Amino acid sequence: APAPSRPAMAAVAADFGTDCAPGEVGLDAGALDSRLGPMLKDWVSSGRMPHAAALVARRGRVAWNGGYGEQAPGKALAADTIFRIYSMTKPVTAVAFMMLVEEGKLHLGMPVHKFLGEPWRKANMKVFAGGTKENPKLEPCRRTVTLFHLITHTAGLTYGFAGSEIVNPVAGMYQDVFGRISSGADKVEKRGEANGGKLKPASASAQADKAAAQPSKLQLMADTLAALPLCFQPGSKWHYGHHYEVLGRVVEVASGLPLNEFMQQRIFGPLGMRDTGFSVLEGQEHRLASIWLAGPDGNSIDITEPPRKKGDRREALATGGAGLLSTMGDYFRFAQCLLSGGAGPNGARILSRRTVEWMVTNHLSGGTDMFSISLPGYTEMNRPGVGFGLGFSVSLDPAKMAENVGVGTFGWAGLAGTFFYCDPVEELVVIFMTQVIGLNELEVPRRLLLSNVVSGAIVDGSVAPLGAAARSRL
Repeated sequence: APAPSRPAMAAVAADFGTDCAPGEVGLDAGALDSRLGPMLKDWVSSGRMPHAAALVARRGRVAWNGGYGEQAPGKALAADTIFRIYSMTKPVTAVAFMMLVEEGKLHLGMPVHKFLGEPWRKANMKVFAGGTKENPKLEPCRRTVTLFHLITHTAGLTYGFAGSEIVNPVAGMYQDVFGRISSGADKVEKRGEANGGKLKPASASAQADKAAAQPSKLQLMADTLAALPLCFQPGSKWHYGHHYEVLGRVVEVASGLPLNEFMQQRIFGPLGMRDTGFSVLEGQEHRLASIWLAGPDGNSIDITEPPRKKGDRREALATGGAGLLSTMGDYFRFAQCLLSGGAGPNGARILSRRTVEWMVTNHLSGGTDMFSISLPGYTEMNRPGVGFGLGFSVSLDPAKMAENVGVGTFGWAGLAGTFFYCDPVEELVVIFMTQVIGLNELEVPRRLLLSNVVSGAIVDGSVAPLGAAARSRL
């Protein structure tokens, strides 16, 4: 039977609690309440989203925190609602990786094959150089894939998003192995497995059933990815792909811990992120928001499945690229830790200030932006004026971005419409949560609209005098 379309959900306001009045941190309360609240309400009442929640913090204090809509049909959105954050897992993986860099266990220039073995030696890898999926032209890989290439999305891996095969034949090859990912959902129709160096398709259920017998599912995935052609010579372009799935396996090898355990022991535990992980704690399933897939006709389809529980086989699907579940409050702790230079709101330090500064510096060759050197295809953030650091987008030129944020603003987004950003200039943390896959960015450019509203509420500070160039235009 087809999944039900999303019914209209009540745009009921929810106040999740704050640490201060907006005016105490230089924000205009009237502007936030009269603009941000109604905007979120409109996104829900118009039927675009089942719910929409936002948090705005400045100087480490939460000044606006609320939302509209229902967590699930008939159940109000709450402060402790658990969301699937998809690719907002990647910044967490980047932090885990950089903790190991600080400890001297690896460095950015190291070859991937040092950790993941022979499949990742350049002599064993091929690069797509033209042709079609069925009849590709391949050339030798001329440059060793390094850890830097993984963390900056410049190794040449891709994703098998539906439709991407039209402009990228390698994505079609990924679909043949991992399954065609519908609008980017993490639900796949089939997955691949390595078999003596060969690749063969297998059903998702068959792959999951075999998982328990595999020494490492992430290693299996990494081996499979190495056997597929790269989209380009490593380091020559930027392209969103399975880089962080591979990076997650590197964290496992270098640390000696499964990725989920490393994150729990070294990040979630110290920062007090009690509700974040790759599974829902026993007895907390009722807090997980339902998730919807936006259809081309504007109707959404409920694709909610039973939540992953601690110890069930789906928990093993945890990778560095996606899969985390979190709450608004938990992810604020993580984001504020980064903005504060590696120390969490509770004082726990997980990275040094210098390392965080290094991570949120643009690392693309020649200081260019992602847009200038990207292949066509899906990404969470790819506009002119945006660079990429070690795990985050980095704002280089807000004028080119057409977004009212400070230079150096960093963040990332997730498949189901979630995003976060930190603005070091204004000491801001902004987080947005919803659960709809396939939202039309042209119809609802969520980050552009929300960031402009938040910046429009900043009222403190001195006004810089107009420069000569500006005066000449008056």
